[in-house]
Amino acid sequence: MNILESKGNISRINEIIRILAKYGFESIAQKISNTHLRHVSLDNDVSNDEYDLNTRIRLVLQELGTTFIKLGQTLSTYPDMVGFELAEELSKLQESAPITSYDEIRTIIEDEFSKPIDSIFDNFEIKPIASASIGQVHKATLNNKVVAVKVQHPNIQDTISKDIQIMRFIANRLDNNVTMAKAYNLPGIIDVFESDIYKELDYKFEAVNAIHINDLLCEDEVHIPKIYLDYSTNKVLVMEFLDGVSLNKVLMDSTDKYDKEKIAQIGTDSFVKQILVHGFYHADPHPGNIFVLEENIVAFVDFGMMGHLSADLRADLAKLFIFISEGDSKLLTKQLYYMGIIKNKNNFENIENEITHLLDKYYNSQFNDVSGVFKELMHEDLLNKYGLVIPRDLMMVIRTIIMIDDIGKSLVPSFNVTEALKPYALKMLLNNFKPKRILQRTNENIMDVQNLAKKLPDSLLNFFDVVDDGKIRVNLEYDEIERVIQLLSKTMDKIVIALITAAILVGSSLIMLTDHGTSIMGYPIIGFVGFVFSAILGVVLIFMILSKNY
Repeated sequence: MNILESKGNISRINEIIRILAKYGFESIAQKISNTHLRHVSLDNDVSNDEYDLNTRIRLVLQELGTTFIKLGQTLSTYPDMVGFELAEELSKLQESAPITSYDEIRTIIEDEFSKPIDSIFDNFEIKPIASASIGQVHKATLNNKVVAVKVQHPNIQDTISKDIQIMRFIANRLDNNVTMAKAYNLPGIIDVFESDIYKELDYKFEAVNAIHINDLLCEDEVHIPKIYLDYSTNKVLVMEFLDGVSLNKVLMDSTDKYDKEKIAQIGTDSFVKQILVHGFYHADPHPGNIFVLEENIVAFVDFGMMGHLSADLRADLAKLFIFISEGDSKLLTKQLYYMGIIKNKNNFENIENEITHLLDKYYNSQFNDVSGVFKELMHEDLLNKYGLVIPRDLMMVIRTIIMIDDIGKSLVPSFNVTEALKPYALKMLLNNFKPKRILQRTNENIMDVQNLAKKLPDSLLNFFDVVDDGKIRVNLEYDEIERVIQLLSKTMDKIVIALITAAILVGSSLIMLTDHGTSIMGYPIIGFVGFVFSAILGVVLIFMILSKNY
């Protein structure tokens, strides 16, 4: 059915047009409007001087409600596209919703479990203890255990589904009628957003995330609420009740009741481990999702938005942290190039100069600020000037680090997230040179070679078919092919030895930076042995290169 055939959809689109005009976006409202829509007053009720552009965009999304608030939060993870200042403004969007009556909540629970609420819970408090855009939370007792029951608002999935339909209609209309809009691929953004929000609508998905993060952090000082999976469905999530306060209250407390320095240290340490060690992290760490329990224990809630990082991306991140913390603009620029963020090597020198000035601003002998460097690296002027492209996974983790840093500074003004990042980053780089990791990478390379060997006969047959068809003419004897294969094999052997030599050399260099363990002539013994072994391998490699028989 055409979206404009529904009176409800037309009414909603007219509401969107009115709110856009209210906040000074009359031209966009005109582009969306057409003859199928009722006439809407396009009066600008808010002075453009009263709020800046980014604030007005946030206010539009805030007033349009749940789905548009979620869209804004998703866009806040794309600073490269919307600009860092707008992304930062959109991250301030706060979820809010009217409280759903107890009768409706009870009906949803009973429909989900096909039994009366009294036969599920020993006690269920009528008044909710919290409410957000998708659901609200009630305190209850389950098998003599105090629990928090998160229940979706009625018809929220239908509301979101209809709003996404309207978003897609508006995105297509702007894409077709506004030249500048094409650069943003608005229809593509709606596709990504649809996938993200439907995950948040599935409480079982959140339950599995919570259980997984709890397994990863079970030995840490932080607390993850226990999930009662047998009592959780797509619309109902039952978890341990946290007897504590939201971090928002801690931030507003001006007494010495809370050890804010300890809270900042524990919370940051946990997030850094989630990111660099586990590669699975809470991607929405605003103060409302962080609780403080007795004895300043930090607890996390709301696991609908989680980030995933591959081992390679974590290793790349570790290098970025090290190079920023050391103020090394050359290595930082090279790392950005190796990660594919810098696309045009011709811009390399100019970008390095920009980064040098940037690091000078945030780095000195007493202080260095990874968060500040990341903010400016992702500034739209720098991104647009040099055509830098930052992948979304990297953008999300940088956004999370910046949020952690902001919270830390709110708790302790002298807080610096770099102090927490650097030890883990250095440890991670050293782990790459452990025998187990080298063996793992060797196995990966062997697997790649095996796959190549499997495909080679078919590729050669296809090649000779092309030759037989007369499209390519070559004169190559069997003996010559064999010599080529032998040459490639010998070359690969040399490359492998060279890579192993380089790996040991780099690993030994990093170990030399530490002061741990037994030393020889003032240097750590492991690093010293590594240097000697890499030197021997280097001599072997030189002999192989100079040898005519190999």
